[in-house]
Amino acid sequence: MIKETQPGLYSWSEYSDEKQLDFNGLFILGKGESVIIDPPDLGKDDMAELKNIIDSHLSCPLKGVLLTNVHHERASGLLKEHFSIPVWVNELDKEALETSTDKTFKGGDILSCDIQAIQLEHQKSPGETAFYIKDQKIMILGDALIGKVPGQVNMLPPDKYQDPAKAKAGLHQLLEYDFETLLVGDGSSILKDAKEAVKTFLSH
Repeated sequence: MIKETQPGLYSWSEYSDEKQLDFNGLFILGKGESVIIDPPDLGKDDMAELKNIIDSHLSCPLKGVLLTNVHHERASGLLKEHFSIPVWVNELDKEALETSTDKTFKGGDILSCDIQAIQLEHQKSPGETAFYIKDQKIMILGDALIGKVPGQVNMLPPDKYQDPAKAKAGLHQLLEYDFETLLVGDGSSILKDAKEAVKTFLSH
């Protein structure tokens, strides 16, 4: 089931028995364009629903799939073929993708829908990227932080990083941005006062 969580922002989830949380994907409209971010698998009904939503916003053409990191490739190959769109990934993660990617970006780039790419250092993969939508005060994260407990954030297990302390220190740059909403790839997103939740986690 695809839900419109706020105007111009749709999400769907696939529950992971292994991780015991939801894998989340996004369809975002903005600046006369649209993009899909970190798409988990879609059932037949969900694919039909997504197509209907896209078809109902033809004035905002679908520009591609944006990946926060290589591990969130998920259904991007399927959507690339179905909608004839490119897959975008950080240039540092390009070689590790299973699906051939068409486009790369780097930290600081402004992507479709006026989404800013923020390079995060010392994370699970070299190309871990946050996506920031300034005018909506939205921060989108892949594996940098997850929502294991609703209303809170935490990191992946320490064995996922070469240096967990450096990984955590690298997340402090998120506090340089003004955001109210935090949308996470894994677990529960935070729709209000999200920056405070991140600040609380990083202060411990």
